[in-house]
Amino acid sequence: MVTSDPITRRLQRLFTALDTAGRGFVTWDNYQHIVDRYTTGYALATSDARIEHLQRAYWAQWLGLLSQATPGQDRLSQGEFVAAHRAVGYGTHAAPLLEDLAQAVFNVLDVDADKRINRDEFARYLDFCQISSSDAAIIFRQLDLDRDAFISQREVARAIRAFHLYNDDLNTPGGIFLGLYH
Repeated sequence: MVTSDPITRRLQRLFTALDTAGRGFVTWDNYQHIVDRYTTGYALATSDARIEHLQRAYWAQWLGLLSQATPGQDRLSQGEFVAAHRAVGYGTHAAPLLEDLAQAVFNVLDVDADKRINRDEFARYLDFCQISSSDAAIIFRQLDLDRDAFISQREVARAIRAFHLYNDDLNTPGGIFLGLYH
């Protein structure tokens, strides 16, 4: 019996989490759903610069994946999704995409725009994600790498990068910023 490698398993799990309707494929609408959750959770207008930045960051990610698919295709099956992610690589070429996504997410969460996410701002985010307060404390500690009681943009970027590149678990701190935590 052949088992898939950790990266393939993680990508398959990510696909399942994105395919909320269980249709067997993902489209831009699945990414738009994540943006909509941020918009609703923070009661922001779709024209708010923070939401526009978040949408552009996800759109760039989606276009990168579609560039690996059959021309003219607007959806990806699980196999195509995994293959597209692998082709994109999330290596040196994709680093700017992940950094831009991290900055966009950070800007939404940093409600008071003081360049750091405090415990209250993070608790607000987790509340609309419906994550328990006991999990919130654990996740905050995992993200606060320098232990200064705040989450910086750099710590968000590291968590998102780690989620995409280095693990086999959707329950990592970086997944929380993608609206994926089970």
